[in-house]
Amino acid sequence: MKKITALFIAILLIASIVTVIPVNAAEEFSYVHITASGNDPYATFTFSPDGNQDYIDPDTVTWAVVKYRTITETDNTGVQLIGQFYITPAAEPFVPVQYNHTGNWEIIVVDLTTVSEKATVASAWNSQKYTATSTIRFDPLESNRDAEAAHNEEDDAVVSDGDSIDIAFIAFFDNEEDAKAYDGTQNTPYCQLMPEDLEWYADGHNIGDIEYIEGKKPHVDTTAAATTEKEPDTEPATDAPATDAPATDAPASDNVTTAAPDNTTEAGDSAATTDNAPEDGKTSKFPGWAIALIAVAAVVLIAAIITGVISKKKKK
Repeated sequence: MKKITALFIAILLIASIVTVIPVNAAEEFSYVHITASGNDPYATFTFSPDGNQDYIDPDTVTWAVVKYRTITETDNTGVQLIGQFYITPAAEPFVPVQYNHTGNWEIIVVDLTTVSEKATVASAWNSQKYTATSTIRFDPLESNRDAEAAHNEEDDAVVSDGDSIDIAFIAFFDNEEDAKAYDGTQNTPYCQLMPEDLEWYADGHNIGDIEYIEGKKPHVDTTAAATTEKEPDTEPATDAPATDAPATDAPASDNVTTAAPDNTTEAGDSAATTDNAPEDGKTSKFPGWAIALIAVAAVVLIAAIITGVISKKKKK
């Protein structure tokens, strides 16, 4: 009877240990690991057909949300790397994406009507300039310089081979409220670029590799609600900031890409999951099955010791 009791206790210990062992063999969500093969990597991306729209209306859609994880922080001169959006066909000035270089997953809200700090021209984010509305040019890694800089300014900053970044999604919105609340699960984007869309790009330049890392959670299917939730297309437009004076628009200043890192971090509070991940962008935690095997061996050893002690006492 005592042997049976000892064996029962051992089984309970095994079960309790195995249930609390963390097994993190896959990412919580899908993303792409983008690697540069030279300076100025960029590509023209097509909006996802799974979104509420597969095109963009630049007169009303003036917000973007990017979920990212920085791998490479600086260019060859030590200046921090940024991202850039260009309208299609590509035209200056670009829309800057000021990354928060923490190495963790972050979410940044971007005012698409802003321009780079040294720009000498107004925002081109409007339907007159943005004519190919099914695509957008995205530069995932760019030195924090400006294509509108004075010609006499020296600029020898470049993106190097092997520089990389992880991107989970890029979503576009016709109102600031939905943009700030978005974490990748709501059916609120007007149009979007998902990891599988970023993997297939056209007109790429100096992008050495786009590796698709599939997560264990499926993407939200937004096609069913596409016709019902986006009918009042004109109403959200009242919340969008004006495009005629992006540099001085007060409401946008809290969220634009030129904001301080504190603002970026605030938006990133809802970003889930893989903080302090290794620099190669992959999951490399100790395998759960190995921990379980060690735990089982330890419990079996303890059970054997308990059984031996009981046997000795019985002999006495």
